[in-house]
Amino acid sequence: MYIFEDGKWRLSAKQLPIPLGYAASISTKKGILTIGGNNADTISDKVLWITYNTSAKEIEVSEYPKLPEPLAFASAVLVDDFVYVVGGKNKEGSTNSFYKLNLKTKDKWEKLTDFPGLPRALHTVAVQETKTNKKIFVLGGRNEVAGKKSETLTSYLSYDLKENIWTNEGDLKIDGASRVLMGASAETMGSMHIMVYGGSDEILFDELENIGLKLKTTENDSLVNVLKTRRNKILNNHKGFSKDVLAYNTITKQWFLYDVLKEKIPVTALSFKKGDDFVMVSGEVSPGIRTAKVTSFKVADAAHPFGVLNYTVLALYLLISVLIGLYFARKQKSTEDYFTGGGRIPWWASGLSVFGTLLSAITFMAIPAKAFVTDWSFFFLNITAILITPVIAFIFIPFFNKLKIKTAYEYLEDRFNYTARAFGSLSFILFQLGRIGIVLLLPSLAISIVTGIPVETSILIMGILCIFYTTFGGIEAVIWTDVMQVVVLLGGSVLAVVWIMLHTETSFGDMITYASDRDKFNIANFDFNFTQSTFWVVFIGGLASAMVTQGTDQTIVQRFLTSTSVKDSQKTLYTNAVLTLPATIIFFGIGTLLFIFYTEMPTKLSPAISNNDSIFPWYIVRELPIGVSGLLVAGIFSAAMSSISSSLNSVSTAYCNDFHSHFKPEVKDKRLLKIARLATMVTGVLGVLLALWMASSEIKSLWDQFYRFLGLFTGGLGGMFLLGMLTKKANAKGTLTGLVFSAIIIWYISVFTDISFLMYSFFGVVSCFSFGYIFSLFFSEKAKA
Repeated sequence: MYIFEDGKWRLSAKQLPIPLGYAASISTKKGILTIGGNNADTISDKVLWITYNTSAKEIEVSEYPKLPEPLAFASAVLVDDFVYVVGGKNKEGSTNSFYKLNLKTKDKWEKLTDFPGLPRALHTVAVQETKTNKKIFVLGGRNEVAGKKSETLTSYLSYDLKENIWTNEGDLKIDGASRVLMGASAETMGSMHIMVYGGSDEILFDELENIGLKLKTTENDSLVNVLKTRRNKILNNHKGFSKDVLAYNTITKQWFLYDVLKEKIPVTALSFKKGDDFVMVSGEVSPGIRTAKVTSFKVADAAHPFGVLNYTVLALYLLISVLIGLYFARKQKSTEDYFTGGGRIPWWASGLSVFGTLLSAITFMAIPAKAFVTDWSFFFLNITAILITPVIAFIFIPFFNKLKIKTAYEYLEDRFNYTARAFGSLSFILFQLGRIGIVLLLPSLAISIVTGIPVETSILIMGILCIFYTTFGGIEAVIWTDVMQVVVLLGGSVLAVVWIMLHTETSFGDMITYASDRDKFNIANFDFNFTQSTFWVVFIGGLASAMVTQGTDQTIVQRFLTSTSVKDSQKTLYTNAVLTLPATIIFFGIGTLLFIFYTEMPTKLSPAISNNDSIFPWYIVRELPIGVSGLLVAGIFSAAMSSISSSLNSVSTAYCNDFHSHFKPEVKDKRLLKIARLATMVTGVLGVLLALWMASSEIKSLWDQFYRFLGLFTGGLGGMFLLGMLTKKANAKGTLTGLVFSAIIIWYISVFTDISFLMYSFFGVVSCFSFGYIFSLFFSEKAKA
């Protein structure tokens, strides 16, 4: 065994218990697991754990549970805390074996269902996400039977790690020709690709094997000499194995030639990931000849130079946003101007602003990505925003306008008590702080991948500009920048649809047929399964979520309050409903068209893309004309800024009206306007700092969980509003107690069940309403009228 330390190799004093070659190996953060292997005398079933003792500066070797059977030329892969071993060769020949070991318990190897088809050895495996679940892919190899001619394999298989099902994926084909891959190395790349390095074909291998079989059976000395001469000529003149690097997209299911290297790639090498590099140690450069070289490969970054013209367009667009803020700054004479626009904002502009606020940059990128990877099963999630419109128009809006309130939570005090108002407002403020961080971070990550603009730079640009024009321009600046953003994004999206259709060779009719045959238009799964995104989950959960968002979220309610009449507020709501349907069709359609485009031209989608949300920005930057792509990227910035500015102004409104004015009612309006601007600025700075912290600390998954759990309370908040509006017997004690029980129930569902998070809002609304009503009857205090 050798140790690489301080830039050079040294021989370890420790040795393996027995000589071993062709073992499967797994590299982990703590050590290396070698599985099976062989030597001149035997095939091994030993599983060895190899670690490095930093204090002693020496290798340590211990034994793990043995394999159920001796195996060499097997392949292994690590998934979470489980090691999977696929295929291999025992003394009889290749096998269909499939085993699993839990690294936490290290109890024993579990025998899983054998893979279908012929046995395999000298194959390679990799794990990658697919349309449905994460899968193990088994690529190439050969079937060896002792004493017989072996059979090379061009097919590849997949194993669904959730459904525990094997699937024969067909032949591995490049430009229509089947490929044999033996002894290749593979790595998972990005969010949807597998890279395969080198490998041996069957041509010379078959001839060498035939010669070997004839040498074992013939007794003719002259023929033996002829066969040996031919074998030696092949071995001595072997030009090495393949130079090709192949790529496979697990979503489009397309193979393509990614690159052809200058040097031949070794086979049966020890390979592993080290950061962004893929390292191959030793391996055979020709039959029976091993190399001491260590080679490192790195797939090129997905980033593409953005260009001077695109940067100019982006800068001009952002400058216009700032000028809009400066223009409306002179009109902000009072808190009424700052929070509701002083009655100067037309209903159609407020409606476009509602649509723009709900259409965040994340949505603009996530819906096409979702349709690209899966199908249209989330289509009804947007449609529920239309279906809930009558409830908001005829129940919520009349209440808000009748009371002449400035925040949605003011109604909770009027109906229940200040505690209910304070809880609702505080939940909203905390939720929006998290939302600002997320909305700043996620688009910045996606844009960084395709343009090379640093994540931190994007966060600072969006955050600082947004804070500036929202602080000085108030709700008017927010709404009119939203209007500009909606026009750019919808116009650009339509242009993208046209551009994709003009630049694919497939006719529109064939596109529909191709996508339909691959279930890309699947719009509803009617299974009564509440753990998946079935129709019932999307529809029921979507209705509850839409009601909570449009009826209780201050960022939306505030748009209704800019209108002076119920009719204008309802028109604002209807404008959003009218735009939602065509926009949803456009965005889902873009995802399907991108699937067809990148299926037809797989080389145009970089394997280095590590974030599915980057797919549409990738197309925008790589395929749309220069200038137009700059405008659409600016639109993505603006979409993020639209959501952030809405949050900033609404948080300021909630703080000033629900907290500051409550405890200091004597404060004058001009003083309150200054406090509102200060609250806007402080909220923005906190959001930017939060986004920068998440970007540098790499705790995005942890933050996603926090964001989800914080959202658990919003469903209960919706239940509180319905209790107040639809019942007369609901009272403060009963409603607040119901809210607590609702939060406990949703927490339990989220932690101890597999129910889809889309249902959280529904269960929150129903449980809070039900428990709140029951406890109100129990406490039986007189409710407010």
